[in-house]
Amino acid sequence: MRRLLTITVLMTLGWVGSAAASTVSATLTPDTVSSAATASVSIAGVTGFSTLPSSLEVLLQRGFASSARSVSALCTATQSSGSSCPTASQVGTGSVGISLFGSPATVPVTLFLGEPLEPGDIASVVMSGMFAGSRLTVSGRLFVPPQRGLELLFSPFPSVPVTLDSLSLSFGASHTVTRTVHKIVFVGTGRHRHKKRVKRRVKTVYSLITTPSSCSRTWTGTATLTYTTGSISLPISVPCTT
Repeated sequence: MRRLLTITVLMTLGWVGSAAASTVSATLTPDTVSSAATASVSIAGVTGFSTLPSSLEVLLQRGFASSARSVSALCTATQSSGSSCPTASQVGTGSVGISLFGSPATVPVTLFLGEPLEPGDIASVVMSGMFAGSRLTVSGRLFVPPQRGLELLFSPFPSVPVTLDSLSLSFGASHTVTRTVHKIVFVGTGRHRHKKRVKRRVKTVYSLITTPSSCSRTWTGTATLTYTTGSISLPISVPCTT
């Protein structure tokens, strides 16, 4: 019983140590309210686990918004599985730091915006990179959680014999759609005042990340790495301006 208690305590201390050593940093450009922004997220110092995580969740506070129309083309499920997402669907790049049998390596990755994985989702985010001569792809759900805001959930990760040391991603996209609308306006004065049907060109900008409409010095969120033996939840704080 004492031996079991000792093992449990050591495992718990090891998990707490790995969580304490892990850090997350994030920036938004621009950091102003109601703006189409590009995000950069970095997670470093991940230790104490012998496998890749089973999931990665990034949760942003209420007020953040996203649109699948931020790109001119979405990566289909067939294209994603065939590692052939169109260039028009690319929304970011990054790198994944891994260890293979104790030897560190860096895997460059590319991010694409894809079709929703589940009904009601905004879209999916496809992360693709080359490892040991093979193309590996993991798709994440991009959706609005019950508490509002935005959530990006990658699950599951590929089953490969490596551990995750760090993760750095930069992503953002915007797409302007121009359409012609017809409006009825009044022209002239007095007895000559009359209605006239005119054409107007309206431009709408759709963004992958739209910042909240208000700012109280910072916007917040969390990044959570989940493993079969535990999880690491890291707070995100991004400075903002009005």
